Amino acid sequence: MEDPLHFYAEVRVVACPDRPELEGAVGAIVGISEPPNPDTAPSFGVMLDGFDVVRVFSREQIAPTGRDRQESDYY
Repeated sequence: MEDPLHFYAEVRVVACPDRPELEGAVGAIVGISEPPNPDTAPSFGVMLDGFDVVRVFSREQIAPTGRDRQESDYY
Protein backbone atom coordinates (compact mmCIF):
# COMPACT_ATOMS: atom_id res chain seq x y z
CA MET A 1 0.00 0.00 0.00
CA GLU A 2 1.32 3.43 -0.94
CA ASP A 3 2.15 5.79 1.91
CA PRO A 4 -0.44 8.61 1.88
CA LEU A 5 2.34 11.05 2.89
CA HIS A 6 4.20 11.35 -0.41
CA PHE A 7 5.48 14.24 -2.52
CA TYR A 8 2.73 16.77 -3.34
CA ALA A 9 0.16 15.03 -1.12
CA GLU A 10 -2.16 17.64 0.37
CA VAL A 11 -2.04 17.62 4.17
CA ARG A 12 -3.66 19.40 7.11
CA VAL A 13 -1.68 20.39 10.19
CA VAL A 14 -3.19 18.61 13.19
CA ALA A 15 -0.59 19.63 15.79
CA CYS A 16 2.06 22.34 15.95
CA PRO A 17 3.17 22.96 19.54
CA ASP A 18 5.49 25.88 18.68
CA ARG A 19 2.93 27.59 16.40
CA PRO A 20 -0.59 26.51 17.45
CA GLU A 21 -2.10 29.08 15.07
CA LEU A 22 -0.98 26.80 12.21
CA GLU A 23 -3.22 23.94 13.36
CA GLY A 24 -5.85 23.40 10.69
CA ALA A 25 -3.70 24.95 7.94
CA VAL A 26 -3.52 23.08 4.63
CA GLY A 27 -0.58 22.67 2.27
CA ALA A 28 1.41 20.11 0.31
CA ILE A 29 4.47 18.00 1.02
CA VAL A 30 7.40 19.39 -0.98
CA GLY A 31 10.20 17.56 0.84
CA ILE A 32 10.77 14.29 2.71
CA SER A 33 13.89 13.63 4.76
CA GLU A 34 15.90 10.45 4.34
CA PRO A 35 17.31 9.67 7.79
CA PRO A 36 20.51 7.57 7.77
CA ASN A 37 19.17 5.38 10.57
CA PRO A 38 16.21 3.22 9.47
CA ASP A 39 14.75 3.47 12.98
CA THR A 40 14.42 7.25 12.61
CA ALA A 41 11.14 8.44 11.13
CA PRO A 42 11.32 10.88 8.22
CA SER A 43 10.21 14.47 8.56
CA PHE A 44 8.11 16.29 5.99
CA GLY A 45 8.65 19.72 4.49
CA VAL A 46 5.26 21.30 3.90
CA MET A 47 4.49 24.45 1.94
CA LEU A 48 1.40 25.78 3.67
CA ASP A 49 -1.12 27.77 1.67
CA GLY A 50 -0.61 31.50 2.19
CA PHE A 51 3.01 31.16 3.38
CA ASP A 52 6.21 31.35 1.35
CA VAL A 53 8.39 29.24 3.62
CA VAL A 54 8.53 25.49 4.06
CA ARG A 55 7.76 24.27 7.58
CA VAL A 56 8.96 20.88 8.82
CA PHE A 57 6.56 18.48 10.52
CA SER A 58 6.66 14.96 11.89
CA ARG A 59 4.24 12.31 10.65
CA GLU A 60 2.13 12.76 13.79
CA GLN A 61 1.71 16.50 13.16
CA ILE A 62 0.08 16.23 9.72
CA ALA A 63 -2.79 14.28 8.22
CA PRO A 64 -3.42 13.58 4.53
CA THR A 65 -6.57 15.08 3.01
CA GLY A 66 -6.73 12.38 0.33
CA ARG A 67 -5.96 14.85 -2.46
CA ASP A 68 -2.77 15.35 -4.43
CA ARG A 69 -1.41 18.55 -5.88
CA GLN A 70 0.80 19.03 -8.92
CA GLU A 71 4.53 19.75 -8.93
CA SER A 72 3.79 22.67 -11.25
CA ASP A 73 1.82 24.30 -8.41
CA TYR A 74 5.14 24.88 -6.66
CA TYR A 75 7.94 24.88 -9.25
